[in-house]
Amino acid sequence: MVMAVARKYRDLIAWQLADEFKKEVFQILRSSDAAWRSLRYRDHLIDEASGVAANIAEGFLRHSPAQFRQFLDYAIASIGEAENRLADGIDLGFFNRDRCDIAFQLARRCLTASVRLKQSQKR
Repeated sequence: MVMAVARKYRDLIAWQLADEFKKEVFQILRSSDAAWRSLRYRDHLIDEASGVAANIAEGFLRHSPAQFRQFLDYAIASIGEAENRLADGIDLGFFNRDRCDIAFQLARRCLTASVRLKQSQKR
């Protein structure tokens, strides 16, 4: 089996999923006036959702497998934080669960891709 080498971080499936996740979270936030007005909640969720793709990109651009793995750990943690914050938004009545289903699916797919990418850096 021939492994394709990513030349740009945008070629990484984990980054692509993280970017989709971020955009979906942003749409969810914009759909709720209450969530948007809750500055602390909004800013934390934006930071967490943005942090996934940002950490994947930064780690890739360091050109060191060890540092890339470390930044993938940060990205994985950001996925968990963003998912948890999104669930908080449901509990707070900002969104209903159905509105967040796509974001939760993207988060799970991104998590899986990020973990696999991290494992590939050990080879």
